[in-house]
Amino acid sequence: MMKKNTLVLLAAMSLNFLFSCATTLQVADGIPAVSSDEYQTVVQKKSERIEVYNGLYNQMTVSATRMDAEMSQAYLSHSARLSQWTASKYQDEKNKMVSRGTESTEYIISLYTPERKHTDLSSSKSIWKILLDVNGQRYEGKAVKIKAQLSEVESMYPAHNRWSTPYAV
Repeated sequence: MMKKNTLVLLAAMSLNFLFSCATTLQVADGIPAVSSDEYQTVVQKKSERIEVYNGLYNQMTVSATRMDAEMSQAYLSHSARLSQWTASKYQDEKNKMVSRGTESTEYIISLYTPERKHTDLSSSKSIWKILLDVNGQRYEGKAVKIKAQLSEVESMYPAHNRWSTPYAV
């Protein structure tokens, strides 16, 4: 079962790796403007969802969103609009995201399994192993549970729902 689960997560992340495209955004007060519809379009383009069933029973649902340059830009603009950031707050957050983006590849994962004990990706005793396969080279991922309000997570990552657990990997 663990090998199958690892392959499912690996497939979701690998498929997401294939998506990349640039978008031109309007700029207001130094903050690129992105509408809710534009943001939803980018999220859909950068996300993959896999559902595993055993007969009628859902064994697992995994949604993965790749935080590449386009998605990160849309995320920052969407956050700035919702939270009404100043230009300096936006610039600070952009610098943090650029710094993280140069050090690693980031995915936002929403995981559901019927057994809550199996949804813990961040534990050292987790049954899951997160791998990113790039041209035959495998990189092990580190999951950090996103600790935000459900409404906040759902507004930023529409694939997430109340039964899933959100992680930054």
